Amino acid sequence: MGSRAVLNALLLSGTALLAPAWSYNLDVRHVQSFSFAPAGRHFGYRVLQVGNGVVVGAPGEGDSEGNLYQCQPGTGNCLPVSPSGSNYTSKYLGMTLATDPTGGSILACDPGLSRTCDQNTYLSGLCYLFRQNLQDPVLQGRPGYQECIKGNVDLVFLFDGSGSLQKDEFQKILDFMKDVMRKLSNTSYQFAAVQFSSTYETEFNFLDYVKMKDPDVLLANVKHMLLLTNTFGAINYVATQVFRQELGARPDATKVLIIITDGEATDSGNVDTAKDIIRYVIGIGKHFKTKESQETLHKFASKPIEEFVKILDTFEKLKDLFTELQKKIYVIEGTSKQDLTSFNMELSSSGLSADLSRGHAVVGAVGAKDWAGGFLDLKADLQGDTFVGNQPLTPEVRAGYLGYTVTWLPSPGNTRLLAAGAPRYQHVGRVLLFQEPNDSGQWRQVQKIDGIQVGSYFGGELCGVDLDQDGEAELLLVGAPLFYGEQRGGRVFTYQRRQLGFEEASELQGDHGYPLGRFGAAIAALTDINGDGLTDVAVGAPLEEQGAVYIFNGRQGGLSPRPSQRIEGTRLFSGIRWFGRSIHGVKDLEGDGLADVAVGAEGRVVVLSSRPVVDVVTRMSFSPAEIPVHEVECSYSARDRKKEGVNITLCFQVKPLIPQFQGRLVANLTYTLRLDGHRTRSRGLFPGGRHELSGNKAVTSDESCSDLWFHFPVCVQDLISPINVSLNFSLWEEEGTPRDQRAQAKDMQPILRPSPHSETREIPFEKNCGEDKKCEADLQLSFSPVRSGALRLTPSASLSVELALSNLVEDAYWVQLGLTFPRGLSFRKVEVLKPHSHMPVGCEELPEESKILPKTLTCNVSSPIFKAGSSVVIQVMFNTLLNSSWRDFAELRASVTCDNEDSGLLKDNSATTSIPVLYPVNVLIEDHKNSTLYISFTPKGPKIQQVKHIYQVRIRPSIYDHNMPALEAVVGVPQPPSEGPVRHTWSVQVEPPVHCHREDLKRPPGSAEPCLSGAEFRCPVVFKQEILVQVIGTLELVGETEASSMLSLCSSLSISFNTSKHFHLYGSNASRAQVAMKVDIVHEKDMLYLYVLSGVGGLLLLLLIFIALCRVGFFKRNLKEKMEADIGVPNGIPGEDAGQLASGEEAVDPGCLEPLHGGQVQDGGGKD
Repeated sequence: MGSRAVLNALLLSGTALLAPAWSYNLDVRHVQSFSFAPAGRHFGYRVLQVGNGVVVGAPGEGDSEGNLYQCQPGTGNCLPVSPSGSNYTSKYLGMTLATDPTGGSILACDPGLSRTCDQNTYLSGLCYLFRQNLQDPVLQGRPGYQECIKGNVDLVFLFDGSGSLQKDEFQKILDFMKDVMRKLSNTSYQFAAVQFSSTYETEFNFLDYVKMKDPDVLLANVKHMLLLTNTFGAINYVATQVFRQELGARPDATKVLIIITDGEATDSGNVDTAKDIIRYVIGIGKHFKTKESQETLHKFASKPIEEFVKILDTFEKLKDLFTELQKKIYVIEGTSKQDLTSFNMELSSSGLSADLSRGHAVVGAVGAKDWAGGFLDLKADLQGDTFVGNQPLTPEVRAGYLGYTVTWLPSPGNTRLLAAGAPRYQHVGRVLLFQEPNDSGQWRQVQKIDGIQVGSYFGGELCGVDLDQDGEAELLLVGAPLFYGEQRGGRVFTYQRRQLGFEEASELQGDHGYPLGRFGAAIAALTDINGDGLTDVAVGAPLEEQGAVYIFNGRQGGLSPRPSQRIEGTRLFSGIRWFGRSIHGVKDLEGDGLADVAVGAEGRVVVLSSRPVVDVVTRMSFSPAEIPVHEVECSYSARDRKKEGVNITLCFQVKPLIPQFQGRLVANLTYTLRLDGHRTRSRGLFPGGRHELSGNKAVTSDESCSDLWFHFPVCVQDLISPINVSLNFSLWEEEGTPRDQRAQAKDMQPILRPSPHSETREIPFEKNCGEDKKCEADLQLSFSPVRSGALRLTPSASLSVELALSNLVEDAYWVQLGLTFPRGLSFRKVEVLKPHSHMPVGCEELPEESKILPKTLTCNVSSPIFKAGSSVVIQVMFNTLLNSSWRDFAELRASVTCDNEDSGLLKDNSATTSIPVLYPVNVLIEDHKNSTLYISFTPKGPKIQQVKHIYQVRIRPSIYDHNMPALEAVVGVPQPPSEGPVRHTWSVQVEPPVHCHREDLKRPPGSAEPCLSGAEFRCPVVFKQEILVQVIGTLELVGETEASSMLSLCSSLSISFNTSKHFHLYGSNASRAQVAMKVDIVHEKDMLYLYVLSGVGGLLLLLLIFIALCRVGFFKRNLKEKMEADIGVPNGIPGEDAGQLASGEEAVDPGCLEPLHGGQVQDGGGKD
């Protein structure tokens, strides 16, 4: 029962996440549900539509029995179906249900019919075949029933008695043997025991055991030998001295030897004498920690080694070994000497799955052949069966659970296929396809389909789909409910028929976010529920939220990969669990012509009814059929005209798609009309200035129409592309209406087919093309001269070109200007220079198709209409790209096209211009600070002086150095004087040294320019980062100078190159320099006589001045007193002397006497 427990685990646990439920096309508002409380929570484990009711399977739980129930969805009444005449307790009846689609009979099985045989439990099935009315079963059978046959086994314990065993360890070995003997005392086993060390001792033989089965008595006198470990000798001893008939060994018994040891053998040899003995080795203790020591036990054990060698690290674990040992013994007991690997039908669990078609029943038997599995082909009366399994039966198919699911696949003619799932095959799962027996009565395996993911349970559910209902299954659906990927739990693989076999076509998946959803735990082929004539499929995911069911609609060649509907159980009923554990939907249970789907959940069954599917036919017409130009033009004459707008006639009609439904259909639609919905600004407006109009309408099978109207805004520029009128509609259901009111509604509410519920029409504009209604444009294109004259490749260089475009005749539609340009240019922007009014021009640089071809620019000019007689001057601006290669000329080619220009008028639709490309030369010249800027000649100075004018030339590298031209330094020196006091000669030195060529210049006689060069030195310039040029002059003063004078002498340096391909990066002044030098000529005269005459004249002048002063009395003494008298005494009191002077004394001028006597008075210090 381990396999079914796995499925129970899938269906009886879940998570809780919320997901949306769509409504195509099962009705989730009018839902029927019923339950039967006495049946327990497994009511709904299987559901089957029969007649106008539902048969529900409810396997037992605990001590309760399983049963079937016949239920009427309309009333919710359920009645148990108790098979009479059965002598067996049906614990799991209802776990498996199948119906014959042709005859309507029902097959119900209980896969858990158990019984005990020699203390072993056998499992097989019990099946009942009912008529459609579920009266007493017509037939009853026990498929895969295995009679209890006791097999004799003679088992010998060969236990180690070496000295490496401690006393307590030796006792634990004895306790283990006693435990095994007690638990198998009432079976067909006989036991013997042999202790081995250096020698061998039979503790008791088979005869002893037959006489006394008490293990305590038999092992009471065992003495620990405490010697070596001669394992080879001990095995040969048992084979020859213990398995003897005279000692109680039975000739028909299976020989089994259990060897218990704690160390490696101390002897050598082989075990050939024990080939017919099944040898199970138990190694205990620390001596078997390494792989090498463990491999020493392999030579003693039977094969396969991994099944017959057990390593225990402690002796305590011996007491827990019996359960595993019992399984080995169980296998051994029912196995022949030729086959040591599997059971036959003892644990078949037949009836775990079943299918019935044309009266031919098959049931799965997953436990057969050591759980390799298979299925049983039942006879018509269920009293006999034929086992069909893996062909061939190899060790790798063991525990594969073949027969976990079985399903008939109708095929062309009388030959049918049967698919059987083995979900545990090699842990990835497998599905085998078998061909029905032919006249020889042999099943033939025709195909294997393997899973791809470990643990996915691939093949855990199977479903054949007759897509077009022609009697042949075109699809095989394989469920893998434990598949995991992309946060989705479970997957369904779709295989399409190819002749006799099937090929993988697609995959079905549940919603993201349910890694444990078990999508694919139930798969059911439904009848056509959407009216397209193709079979639809329901897939259960019982652990998505609290269960969900997906509906996948059939389509030509397969199934739609996206579900049309996802139904959550919790959206239907609160508290529901495991919704989607079983599904069946092939009947109309209510008699309304619509298919119903029964879905099992925990303790209840939900019945969902399909809704009538309709298509809505729409029709739109316009008046007028074309939009008059005067309705939308911007001219004054157009503004004065009356605006009529456009009338729309909109019609709807329902077309039913399910002919079985004969009721009245009314579709409540909501619709939306949009004008130019794909544009930001609409060119049409409904009343109120809106660009969309919505409404509701009840539609029946009779056409129903509505009249609508729209107008236009002022000045529509796009007059060429038609106005788009889009209609979208959907089913409108008022969410506030109670369910019961909807159920009582007179008209059934249908659902729309999931095709695009929209229609798009276009209303064109009238074309303004004259009376002939044929527009013929004549475009003319030319380049204007480039203003800069050339493309100078500076780091921030740009290029602008101007194009003149004219339309000489009628309107041009969708004018496109194409321009190819060199790869070194990058488009920057475009501008319209003339006319100044707005005319839209947009350009886009096309993706590069080649690294060699020129780039291409495409421009839309005045899109969509370039009016007749229009002219425009377009300026296209480019940037230059660094590291680009250039030719001597940049060539640009332009062409213009439109949708309505005759091919004979294209001669002037293209133009070409070539623009010279100039490369930069980056040269800087500076005069050196050590240049001679001033000298002077004096009569006493040197007559010959040398001067230097030093220039520093820097040539800076650029990315265009590979195009560097030949450079020449031109040094200008002063013109030799024809006359004058100074003569000068000049030479030029260049570092690094080069040869310079002198060239005298012819100047007009009498030229007065001071810095006019009289000769030039031309020196080739070596391309280095820095060059030093020295202009050396020798100046000589000749003749006598009669007067001083000043001269100016200048030298100059410039760099010359071919300017037809190159230019000065920073202008020509940056590559030119000049040094101006002043020459001072000084004339000196004889000045001695002048100095003598000047001294004499000065002395005479002083004498004359002195005499004059004396003559006027300037030096007399009384002059001072007079002056003092005139101004008064300082203190204001007249003195004595003043009185005396006034009496008549002669006054002497002190100014004259004071210089003569002042010294005496000073020296004598006498008195008056």
